[in-house]
Amino acid sequence: MATNFANYDVRTRDPSRDVEDLLIEKPPLGVRIGDPSATSRRREHLFYAAVKQGGAVAAIAYLFFFPTGWVEWTGFALFYVLNILSMSIGYHRYFTHRAFETSRPMRYVFAAWAQFGVYGSLLRWVADHRRHHAMSDKPGDIHSPYFDGHGRALVGRKGLKHAHLAWAYDDCMTDMEVYGKGVVDDPAILWAHKTRYLWFAVSVLVLPALWGFALGGAEAVIGTVMIAGFLRVALALHAIAAVNSFGHKFGSKRFEGQGEARNNWFLGLVTLGEGWHNNHHRHPRAANAGMAWYELDLSYWVLRAMQAVGLVWNVRRVKL
Repeated sequence: MATNFANYDVRTRDPSRDVEDLLIEKPPLGVRIGDPSATSRRREHLFYAAVKQGGAVAAIAYLFFFPTGWVEWTGFALFYVLNILSMSIGYHRYFTHRAFETSRPMRYVFAAWAQFGVYGSLLRWVADHRRHHAMSDKPGDIHSPYFDGHGRALVGRKGLKHAHLAWAYDDCMTDMEVYGKGVVDDPAILWAHKTRYLWFAVSVLVLPALWGFALGGAEAVIGTVMIAGFLRVALALHAIAAVNSFGHKFGSKRFEGQGEARNNWFLGLVTLGEGWHNNHHRHPRAANAGMAWYELDLSYWVLRAMQAVGLVWNVRRVKL
């Protein structure tokens, strides 16, 4: 028997019921099930997975057979920070939530920087994240650990797996007519979408190779690409994906009524501020996710520095 989840509360669900028994009568608002574009998205993310995860495995094997040093690991640190900031500032706080304003040329800089992070199409990401906020931890949320794309209830590891990365391979797409307003016709976003594979190559191959060559010579190029390219982009992916999965399961809640979004100190550290997820869901348009003195938020500090030199302005801040 189908169940309507319009008013379903994840805190009162019965974990003993199997996911297949919990079916909704129709797709949640803003979700297109069986959309042909799901095949294109699945292929894109399979390509990313093969390169990122396969490259990371190769990088770990490389560490067992070849020495690495300060060139490779400083490259890793630098590009990891840039990678996380590309998502936090580019995809998230600017193009999705408009937490600050900037010039037209800088919009293209932020768009290219966003795609440097290689979290998929900026065009789809913005619409998907709007859907996440609109339906947080309810049927229709694109990557909740409590419901799959069809709106069926999930529990335990199945939910974490779905929220972490499996959502990118299902047949449920965000309806652009609902969540794509101002996105599908944005020139900077469309340009980033069309050139995203170029920025993928720049991020994973070109810049790490140049770093290795400049600081260590030709013999450091392969190792730097392995460590600062493949290994870095894989770990940065999982750090951000963990906000969607573990960040909706483990941590504290400063604000109630924000779905199951949590503040998690470990995720706050490895994501340079994105892990203060409960704060963010309460104040999505704020440029700062860290709202207490002890909540590290490097993304906000970078935005403050950009504001100081005039690259951005009207940086919105929320104080407790």
